[in-house]
Amino acid sequence: MSIKIINPGLFSTIQDLGRIGYQDQGFSTAGVLDRYAYRTGQALIGNEGPAIECTIIGPTIEFLEDNAFVLIGAEFKATVNEAIIDESTVIAVKKGDVLKVGQVTKGARGYLLFGKPLTIHKVANSYSTHTRSQIGGFKGRALKSGDVIECENDYPYARNLGLSVPKDVGEVEEKPIQIIKGPQFDSFSEEAQQKLVANEFKISEKSDRMGYRLQGEAISPNTSADIISEPVALGSIQVPNDGNPIILLNDKQTVGGYTKIATVCASDLHKLAQMQPNDTIRFEWTTIEEAVKKLEQQEEAFKNTINNIKEQPIFDISQLRNTSTRINHLLKGEL
Repeated sequence: MSIKIINPGLFSTIQDLGRIGYQDQGFSTAGVLDRYAYRTGQALIGNEGPAIECTIIGPTIEFLEDNAFVLIGAEFKATVNEAIIDESTVIAVKKGDVLKVGQVTKGARGYLLFGKPLTIHKVANSYSTHTRSQIGGFKGRALKSGDVIECENDYPYARNLGLSVPKDVGEVEEKPIQIIKGPQFDSFSEEAQQKLVANEFKISEKSDRMGYRLQGEAISPNTSADIISEPVALGSIQVPNDGNPIILLNDKQTVGGYTKIATVCASDLHKLAQMQPNDTIRFEWTTIEEAVKKLEQQEEAFKNTINNIKEQPIFDISQLRNTSTRINHLLKGEL
């Protein structure tokens, strides 16, 4: 059995934690931009299946069989059969129910995970979609209206109904994005190094899952920005010849030929995931030691979140479904 995409939203793709260990073979990692939200969603739904990553405007989905789902990450105007639902809570649905994940109200990206996981074939040990190379996910592309995606039918989908976490779990703090020195840090003057943390930058509308293009006061290296191509890390801040930094994200290339002044700390990557075009970014220098310490603290907080998952009353839409049926009959003059 399956789900049907009625409307895909702005940009919805199938993702998991990414294509780890294949960059030396030319595969981009891809994967969810907000790992924290996705992993929390996995713990709630109770399986390791892929998610639909929803960007700013989410999809409308018809369930072609009974299932369960959780929506987590950014906050959306989400409904089932036009009834407002609680996010970050595992909800049961029946065949014919329609989930609408509308406009985001806070953040940028949310994740839909299903009790009966989506049946997606792995490419290089990952479900993740990389649209530029057209691999992974559902036909290697973003979802479209009319897509029907199969689910694993023989799965105990109802075992975690009602489990939830507080909505503020994983909420992005309005603090500077922490960065460490990049491979070509010394190719920039001290003035340029300070400009990066002294000024605000705006995320360009040309940004995507490959990278955030930033607009602000130009930061140029001492000589040419062109270097011999070399491997690039997730979160690398490369600076091309126009002096406008680019933060490389999950769909990045595996190698690049521009100077890299800094790298975003792994603990702050989820903050970037919840930012939209025209949002502003400030950076803050930190050390590798402090970055590692912060990541360890974040992992400990994640474990505590999972250990404190609480069961809530199961969201029951049966009454709403019955009401909708009666209204429909009334409109048709059948009652």
